[in-house]
Amino acid sequence: MTFFTRGRVGRLVSSAGGAITVQFLNAGGSFALQATAARTLGASGYGAYALFTSVLVMITAVQTSWVGDSLTVFDRFERRIRGAILISVLVTVGAGVAVSVLISAVMGLAGPGGTALFGLLIALWLLEETGRRVFTARMEFWRLVLNDTCYLVTTLVIVGLVVGTGGEVSVEVLLAAMAVGAATAVIVAWIQLPGTEYEAVPLRGTAFREVLSFASWRSIQAGVRPAALLGARVLIAAFASQAVLGGVEAARLLLAPALTFVNGSGWFLLGDYAKAEREGRPLPAAAALRACAAMAGITLVLSLLGVVSVDWVGPYVTGGTFTVDRVALLGWAVYAVALSCTLPLSSLATARKRSRLVFTVRGVESVTGLAVLVILLIADSSWAPYAPYCLGGGGLFSAALLWRLLRREDPHPAHTGVPAGLPVADGQAVGAAS
Repeated sequence: MTFFTRGRVGRLVSSAGGAITVQFLNAGGSFALQATAARTLGASGYGAYALFTSVLVMITAVQTSWVGDSLTVFDRFERRIRGAILISVLVTVGAGVAVSVLISAVMGLAGPGGTALFGLLIALWLLEETGRRVFTARMEFWRLVLNDTCYLVTTLVIVGLVVGTGGEVSVEVLLAAMAVGAATAVIVAWIQLPGTEYEAVPLRGTAFREVLSFASWRSIQAGVRPAALLGARVLIAAFASQAVLGGVEAARLLLAPALTFVNGSGWFLLGDYAKAEREGRPLPAAAALRACAAMAGITLVLSLLGVVSVDWVGPYVTGGTFTVDRVALLGWAVYAVALSCTLPLSSLATARKRSRLVFTVRGVESVTGLAVLVILLIADSSWAPYAPYCLGGGGLFSAALLWRLLRREDPHPAHTGVPAGLPVADGQAVGAAS
């Protein structure tokens, strides 16, 4: 019997297909929603909406890395671990709402009603995201497709009804539609998941410290890039204007397929790498390096498609009310390719519970990029479209550093389930027989 069986290949292909389908489904719905925002809100309004969504993404990245990655890496059915994860859900949802309300109020993104609505959206979104990550831990990506479809359909139907009845599409309307969509997804996840996923456990005597030692660094690490993006957007709005930010964000929207592919692949890779670790067949750094090469090639093609389509897709996205910034468009292509080179290696490091290492590497990269951007904007605000270059420029260096460090820690062949001297493909011995 070979290690690399036909059944395993089929399951991996199906899981990978579901993971990528989920991301492209979300990208399509997000594109429609953001295009509606760009066409109806104008450059300045779209810039404000981008700031809202940037805060949402940052908070989600921190929460889902704390809770979701703990669900994936640890045994969530072990009672002490399960109790720790339940406590984590309560803490992160409450903290997420408080932080979102504070940021909205300090930045003046909306009035009291809009800020309260944003806090409600954050709470529902984080609960939805917790359910999504349970599907991920179960490697049931096609069930996740159904779950996300319900969110997207509900959200877009509400926006469509407002447009169809002649109502004004405001930032508050978009936030409300997203909140109702998130609530729908929470219900659908509850229906789809088996009862074992809802088994209650005591919240005393949990392994919270054990989970915290991993999740705290992992959540901080995962929040680095979204926080850097939020910081860059705030800097652009402050030194230039929200209208300039709108043009930069419209350029990013055209690169959504490439960025979506990278994020979808990262989800799948982390799940597969973590599963290999739990089953006692840890993957070598070379497996992540091959994933980097494949992802970078696909991301480059998708990015070029976005760049060359700007003349006919751009006016559709903006509705002709403002233009897509072409300098930023090329910058987001660079950012996407650099991210694709880093993500598989950081996923492998996370599966090895080396979150602090990934945080350090990403943190230095992001702080350096933001520092360069600040210097450029202080010199001349017209440098604002170069923000993506500043954020993505260090990605290749980070990938090389992670590769070097992970390679030093590679498990001995005897610990991978692969006989010494045999070539390795996806963590399995090619042609090995039992």
